[in-house]
Amino acid sequence: MNPPENAVVLCVDEKTQVQALDRTAPIRPMRPGLPAKATHDYVRHGTTCLFAALEVANGKGHRRLLRPAYQR
Repeated sequence: MNPPENAVVLCVDEKTQVQALDRTAPIRPMRPGLPAKATHDYVRHGTTCLFAALEVANGKGHRRLLRPAYQR
């Protein structure tokens, strides 16, 4: 490849249909010798899409998270 001078080279990926979840109770912090604890139940807020790009030359990352889409 022979890109033009000052060209921006990106590596792009997407993750669609990500579930937008929220725990019903806060996660309890870790204590020495014990893992963090979270409840098993959650509230669904639909799905969302995550898009990410990486500028290869400088390692700068870009991301965009779309608002949740509610399905009825």
